[in-house]
Amino acid sequence: MADKEHFEKALQYVRDNHGWSDAEEQIALDNINHYRCDINIASPSITNQIALLMDEYGEENGLPESWWTDFGYEDDIFFKL
Repeated sequence: MADKEHFEKALQYVRDNHGWSDAEEQIALDNINHYRCDINIASPSITNQIALLMDEYGEENGLPESWWTDFGYEDDIFFKL
């Protein structure tokens, strides 16, 4: 399977397994808009969850560590969800 396919599947994995609420997501979006910052500033918790879930998907599928950063970082992934 090509890495791009893995990336799409990993995005779905994050969608299906993230632990933040709709309210937390809305607060993060409000902070991003108000302060013009990335998700890592707006919500360190969401940032950490994205990284952990992407790494978890990679481990479960035999991919190298941080494989997903070739396609984007937490901020990019947050907005693709």
